[in-house]
Parts: sequence; structure tokens; C-alpha cells
Amino acid sequence: MVKKEKVSVSRKLFNIGALLAIILGIGSAMSATWATSPWLLLALIVIGLVAGWHNIAKEDAHSFLLGVVALTLAVAVTSLTVIDKVIPKVGTFIQSALGNFVVVVGAAAIIVALRTVYGHIK
Repeated sequence: MVKKEKVSVSRKLFNIGALLAIILGIGSAMSATWATSPWLLLALIVIGLVAGWHNIAKEDAHSFLLGVVALTLAVAVTSLTVIDKVIPKVGTFIQSALGNFVVVVGAAAIIVALRTVYGHIK
């Protein structure tokens, strides 16, 4: 029963990270200065680290890491701000929200990768 509660809390924390990434994306689209606060980015990193430690099982590590690599490359290569020419601010919102979400899952991926490497060394 305790483990189920632990998973539930970490999943909620991961969802909070995703929600915060969306809120920061909205702020970025509105050119709000608070959306670039280093403290909010630090919060995304901490949320990702905690979620990576508690939320990703060993058997899911490889698929999670592959998904993070694919998402990171897609966000880095794609310039979604082109959408702003058709629908103002939408491309900026999507690009910023995905970029902030990559911060969360990237931090989680660091923990998962370190646990995976450590598991192979043992």
C-alpha cells in the first residue's frame, strides 16, 4: 500500500511539471518576464529529478530514455514558431511549452540513465 501511494505522489509531481511547462509556455507567448525566471526553471529541474527517481521502473528505463532522446531532438530541430505567421503566438507557446517539458523529462532522464549505468556496473 505504501508503494502505491509513493507512485501516486510521483506521478502527480510529474503532472505538475507538465502543467508548469504549459503555464511557462503561455507566459512565454505573452512575453511575460516571469516566464523566464531561473527559479521556475530550477523547479522544473527538481521536479524532473524527483520524478525520474521515483516514477520510472527499471523495465521501462530503455523506452523512457529513447522517448526522451526523440522528444529532445524533435524539439531542438523543429522551429514551431513558424506557426506564429498563421496563428499569432501559438507557435511560440507550443515551442516554449515543449522546451520546458524537455527540461522536466531531461532531468528525469539523467537520473534514469545513471541508475541504468549503475545497474550494469553492479
